[in-house]
Amino acid sequence: MNIKRIGIILIIVLFCFGCKLQPEPEKPVVIPPDTSTVVILTVGNNKDLNTLLNDEMSGKTITWSSENTSKVSVTSDGVATATIISFSVAEGGSKKYTEGPAKAEVIITAKTSDNITQKFKVIATTEAQEKIMDLPPLKDRFPSKILLGNIGNSASATLTRHYNALTSENSMKPNAIAPNQGSYNWSSDSFVDSAIASGFKVIGHTLLWHSQIPSWQTAIGASASSPPTPEQKAAALDAMKTYITDIVTHFKGRIYSWDVLNEAFPDNPGSTWTSAIRQENPWFKAIGSDFVYEGFLAARLADPDAILYYNDFNTDQSGKATIIYNMVNAVNQKYLTSGDKPEGENPARLLIEGIGMQEHHNAGVSAGNIRNTLTKFRQLTGIKVSVTELDVLAQSWSEYSSNTAVTNNGLITQATKYSEYMTVYRDFADIIERITFWGITDNQSWRSRALPLLFDKDGKAKPAYYKFVGAIPTTW
Repeated sequence: MNIKRIGIILIIVLFCFGCKLQPEPEKPVVIPPDTSTVVILTVGNNKDLNTLLNDEMSGKTITWSSENTSKVSVTSDGVATATIISFSVAEGGSKKYTEGPAKAEVIITAKTSDNITQKFKVIATTEAQEKIMDLPPLKDRFPSKILLGNIGNSASATLTRHYNALTSENSMKPNAIAPNQGSYNWSSDSFVDSAIASGFKVIGHTLLWHSQIPSWQTAIGASASSPPTPEQKAAALDAMKTYITDIVTHFKGRIYSWDVLNEAFPDNPGSTWTSAIRQENPWFKAIGSDFVYEGFLAARLADPDAILYYNDFNTDQSGKATIIYNMVNAVNQKYLTSGDKPEGENPARLLIEGIGMQEHHNAGVSAGNIRNTLTKFRQLTGIKVSVTELDVLAQSWSEYSSNTAVTNNGLITQATKYSEYMTVYRDFADIIERITFWGITDNQSWRSRALPLLFDKDGKAKPAYYKFVGAIPTTW
């Protein structure tokens, strides 16, 4: 091999070696179209997906889209909401909730103008995710003129965070507070005092009732003839007034409002309120319908600052609403012309100032019927209305009565009802003074097997919570 040929070979080798030392050009960074991020949303809840975008999407105009908006929608700003109103059988809709939640998967796509994409797998589910103590205070969503209440035996952290009105579920009912005539159990003092110290308005529940009453009150009714003699009526009236006066005086200045009379009327009560009162009410049996006026008057005289309520269930029924309307109107008209007012009281002040609509409902109760009742009660000038014992079964009444288990779709139906009811309450904010839930978590409810509340047994927010909150106006 001559020197010339060797030189050529060396030049070729050096050239090739030099090429390998040169850096390779940079490739553009592109997020693969199939990249997915999983987001789990309880039905009714939402999530701002912008917080999950990769850095490569930052500062760019993004177009958002959902492959199925009926299950999960997304706004032009990237907020995804689990909007599903019914799960299929395959998704677990008809499955018992206790056997596992329902789930539906939807792909949400974010795409930039230069075709960089990022996909999110959003799972809509009936399973609760957020803990009650991690949620914003529920009471802060309402104007100061509308109290948000619950029941409890003491002012717990959960109650203090979310509510500002408190009712004792049982400790202030007749059989608990007055077990013997003239002898009282004041153990509820600690409940009242701790609630006030924690900033709650305390609701007194309840003075006159036909249920959960002590034997001495039952005996007063049982011993009366029909009709009662003047002597029987006078003795019963004195006993009732003493009982009410003693209790209301004991708590004077500490109770915001009293449920003076509870559930006086049966369903389908007829048209004349004075004769439609439950026959099992001992005060009605021994005194007659006059006990209504006299009971409220005794409470007013014992604590003129307390607001006095009549409280009942099934007020969505037209007949029940009408009889309550007639009774409240008649009692108040009598009071305004009777001369029974405490000295110095405003001449225009009413005796019954509020009507409590318990709102123990099921999935079959129409929001339209509730609207009709509130429309009627609004005609009573000067009357406040409170939703006093709200819970909604996650099933129909027939399903509940037959011990049928709650399904996942039942929870969605329940959530829809809570939304519809809150929409009605919003429209009557001019007369509604308070909304009180009858329990915090499902397992604590008196109707626990139908999962009737906003939070599950673990204290996490159900679809009902998000739908109820979603119906609350951002401004009032």
